[in-house]
Amino acid sequence: MAEKVRIVIDDKEYEVEKGKTILQVALENGIDIPYFCYHPRLSIAGACRMCVVYWENINRLVISCNTPVQDGMIIRTHRTSKLVEENQKYLLQALMTRHPLDCPICDKAGECDLQNYGAIYGPQRQVVPISALDKEREEHDWESDFLEYYSNRCVVCYRCTRACEEIVGANALYVESRGFDSNIVPTVRPMDTSSCEMCGICVYICPVGAILSKPFKFWSRSWLLKREPTRCNLCPVGCEIQIEYGVGDWRSKRKVYRTKPTDELNVCAKAFFGYDALNVDRLLKPYAHRREESAGNTVHLINSILSVKERQSAFILSAYLPNEIIDSLIKVARSVGAYVTVPQTADFFKVAQAFGDYKPPSLDSIKGADFYVLVGEDVTSIAPVLSYYIKGKVYRVGEGVRDRKFNPEPITLDEVERLEGKGVIIANTTGVYGQEAEELGAKLKKLSQKGFEVLLLHKDGNVYGLYERLKDIYSDIGAVMEEALSGNIQSIVVIGEDINEYYDRETLEDLAERLEHLIVSSPYDFGLALRATIKVPMSLMGESEGTFSTLFGEVKGRKFLPWAFDDIAFWRTLAESLPQEGEVKILRRYAEPPLKPEVHLYRSNWITLRSENLTKLYEKNTQAAKHA
Repeated sequence: MAEKVRIVIDDKEYEVEKGKTILQVALENGIDIPYFCYHPRLSIAGACRMCVVYWENINRLVISCNTPVQDGMIIRTHRTSKLVEENQKYLLQALMTRHPLDCPICDKAGECDLQNYGAIYGPQRQVVPISALDKEREEHDWESDFLEYYSNRCVVCYRCTRACEEIVGANALYVESRGFDSNIVPTVRPMDTSSCEMCGICVYICPVGAILSKPFKFWSRSWLLKREPTRCNLCPVGCEIQIEYGVGDWRSKRKVYRTKPTDELNVCAKAFFGYDALNVDRLLKPYAHRREESAGNTVHLINSILSVKERQSAFILSAYLPNEIIDSLIKVARSVGAYVTVPQTADFFKVAQAFGDYKPPSLDSIKGADFYVLVGEDVTSIAPVLSYYIKGKVYRVGEGVRDRKFNPEPITLDEVERLEGKGVIIANTTGVYGQEAEELGAKLKKLSQKGFEVLLLHKDGNVYGLYERLKDIYSDIGAVMEEALSGNIQSIVVIGEDINEYYDRETLEDLAERLEHLIVSSPYDFGLALRATIKVPMSLMGESEGTFSTLFGEVKGRKFLPWAFDDIAFWRTLAESLPQEGEVKILRRYAEPPLKPEVHLYRSNWITLRSENLTKLYEKNTQAAKHA
């Protein structure tokens, strides 16, 4: 149990944990102390001095962010000390002196700490005689289509540089010059093709409007948008994010305007800039034979198709489904005696089966290891936030691109067992097929038996939920495709578009021609949905209350976007409309898919493919790589 000390803040006594700072204690107890540079996930910089308090015992002012509490300490904040209030007002004057008063055109207006503190604490007028020309600070072009830096707005709090170094590990920003001439500049220009991972944390964490997101710039105001938290399901990590959206009233159009992290700072480019994928050509209502249908009629039609005993059916599920829909579709498959498969049976399932009785470790259990061994394709590219928690010595089996930020030491898998200490092996199974998958799973099992923690990783969101539910009843995707192409399977229900990353367009078009019925559930009214007999909407982030199995454990999404279709209720209704008996048919005959899924920071699934922002970043980076 942590040692406690007693301190007094503004004439009220508190018993607090020894080792914490005055600022931490104050914030935990609802005492408002202003600050710019402090953030709970960053190291202490003590740069802004705004968090100053009066330490009565020693009769002096101290900064609260860097002063640990002591037993018997008596502290006064601006609420009970005129001296503190005057010093904070002076600091604000210093910041305001050269800060442009462009709140009406600044995207940070309404959520800017400097604007808020100026209104609460003052000053209300400029007290230092200085001309408009003297206010100018040298501007630095980051040469980015996505991030914009306004040097005159910067309060040099070092939040962005610390976050980039300490959280992301990209080291894409640094502080140039000193004093008033200080500027935040990229280590490499152009910014978009540098070590920057475009996670957007620097935009979120900036307390003023110095760093902005260009895709959001001038689109709306923070107070005109609704904001709700939910979980991202674009990779297996399962980060909590905030979605800001308009409801279609006089304030804003009905769409998603931006996504942001919470103060845990768990976000990557896929969520931060990929939000526009929620606005593209959405399928929002069921259709049958190109005509809009009610949910009830569509359930009845699908029931009648799947219930014909002479017609063999198969379900191709998606790793972007919540567990509730997976469970409902398994019930449907049991009722009608259908096959159930997922494209990930070609890689992740094969490795996990060879490993035997696999359950992924939680993010908490792999933090703080002595060393990490990265295996396979780029871990940083498929699960960027996972890379934020890799803080020990790093070894690598094979080449990586973004993983270079760890400065990994090359190693072979056979050499890993010689390493000493607490070790975590993170193996990317994406695109690892056939015998290679089986050998990898068997080797990793032996290493786990020697005490190493093993994380089998895949690029797709709810792959752990899929595997847990299907590991005993799945059919191989290759075998199902062969049976369907040969005419032995007449009806297929395809959820999402995971299959596009494993099978080429010509094969899928041939499949659609041969099937009697192709039922597609998709968020988008194009792609596979164009060939469907029946098409049903599929929910994305902010549209479903379903649960996902992630590295943060079982996490639950939230449904708040006004156009959301209740696909959980739809598939549950279908399951309940069928007899609760029968068994899933199983077909185990491995056939390697013709395509390997692409692993890229800005394009890792069929949802991010729909994002115009991420597509631009992908194209810029692939072109830069060709000319490197």
